[in-house]
Amino acid sequence: IFQLKENYTIVIVTHNMQQASRVAEFTGFFLLGNLIEFDKTEKIFTNPSDKRTEDYITGRFG
Repeated sequence: IFQLKENYTIVIVTHNMQQASRVAEFTGFFLLGNLIEFDKTEKIFTNPSDKRTEDYITGRFG
């Protein structure tokens, strides 16, 4: 993936938070078909702007 992203845009859809945090530069959190939050992956995983994002990432639901 790291080699491919030098030449291509890659979109990965996953429920695996470890995978997402490891390979993504940017992360979007969708809930019921709505984009709740989109930002740099580090920010999403360390200081999300929306409580619903935080709740999902920390395993409070989902």
